[in-house]
Amino acid sequence: MEEMRIKVGLIVPSSNTTVEWDFQRLMPKHVSLHSARMWLTGAGAEGLPRMNEDMEVAANHLGSAAVDLIVYACTGGSLLEGAGHDTRISARITELTGIPATTISTASRQALTALDMHKLVVCCPYQDSMTKKVGAYLDANGYQVLSLAGRRKEDNLAIGNDPLDEIVEFVSANTVDDADGIFLSCTNWRTTDVCQRIEDRTGMPVVTANQATAWVTRHLVGVTDPLAGYGRLMAIRPNQ
Repeated sequence: MEEMRIKVGLIVPSSNTTVEWDFQRLMPKHVSLHSARMWLTGAGAEGLPRMNEDMEVAANHLGSAAVDLIVYACTGGSLLEGAGHDTRISARITELTGIPATTISTASRQALTALDMHKLVVCCPYQDSMTKKVGAYLDANGYQVLSLAGRRKEDNLAIGNDPLDEIVEFVSANTVDDADGIFLSCTNWRTTDVCQRIEDRTGMPVVTANQATAWVTRHLVGVTDPLAGYGRLMAIRPNQ
């Protein structure tokens, strides 16, 4: 019998070259990916309102393809206006298209809950304006941010080109012993490639934006098999 294909739509910042690559590796063969893009080039919070002006058009484009799920795949854009902004975005996408939707920030919170992570080390590639918004969003949702550090990359292309060894060293240098785990923000930062290395080095669970959202997406479309090599999150089910 032919296996039923599941179609996942991704709403992606235009200069992002990482999220689709991560999802391709973290999804089984019968899940196909279909992207629509929103204009973004910077690494601070200033360009995100303009980017989000493209969100509804992108959602409607994916809706025209009758995908089974839509993922809003930008961390900063989904938390820009603080607590609740992520759920308002997913609700608006579903209102426009009739298709279930989630966001990076929503999925990240689900992952943090699943791993019982409340006291956090948070590392980002962003300029300070965006790094502070990530910390404020987590604070407003009841997390305790013990360490908050940003790489201050000048634009989104620089984020996507950040060397993997430097990411590992940066995160390790900003880790504190009494945290429950580490959250790595940004869908264009190649942290999915190194989350297992960071877990092995620090002994702490690691949640990354793309890893967490792929984990949620897998379960939303009925994929429950564990996946090795991408952190302990990928071996558990939601609400465990």
